[in-house]
Amino acid sequence: MSNPNEAPQPQQPGNVPPAGYQPPQEYQAPPSYQAPPSYQAPPSYEQPAPGSAQAAYGVPLSGRDNTPPAGLGYAAPARNTFGLDFNNIAQRFRDTTGVPQQLTISYWLWIAAAVLGILLSIVNVGIISGQFGGVFIGAAITGLVFGIIFAAFYVFCAVRLKEGARWARIVLTVLGAFALIGLFGQMVTGNLSFIGSAAAVAAAVLMWLPESRKHFQ
Repeated sequence: MSNPNEAPQPQQPGNVPPAGYQPPQEYQAPPSYQAPPSYQAPPSYEQPAPGSAQAAYGVPLSGRDNTPPAGLGYAAPARNTFGLDFNNIAQRFRDTTGVPQQLTISYWLWIAAAVLGILLSIVNVGIISGQFGGVFIGAAITGLVFGIIFAAFYVFCAVRLKEGARWARIVLTVLGAFALIGLFGQMVTGNLSFIGSAAAVAAAVLMWLPESRKHFQ
């Protein structure tokens, strides 16, 4: 009896390819992406230089729309901020370096309107005290206090105006419109406050002239 292990085994096909088989071509990696010629990569963030306006107020150099106007003699706050900073308030008040001439005149007219408002409030206190005694003196003093607060707001908005803050120009435009409305009544009644109102109206016009408008672009 023969050993079953010695029986002939069927032939294995192995790795012989079938008839008509074509081996695959060599693999080629797809070409790398190339941006179109018109594409411009976004500017990378640059670390602001020490002592600059960007470093002082945290404004990146790439955000040009929010940076203070070029040419100012000091580090001003960013345009779109409120900018209440008392560190260099004296320089911010007096320095008009880099501000267009028309806007400089507008700035000082706003300051003059604020000062005149305080002086005329003091005059009104004296007039009321002399004519009516102590009857209306309390109301006149209250008006003087509010006049001082309002004048301080005038000055602050004017400072931000020359620093290129667009919101300050809008606020002062509204105040100039109110001054124009009150100007006619003051002139008819002979109220001395018309001097300050006239200065505010002139300042509002000057800050919208072409030379001044470039300062806010």
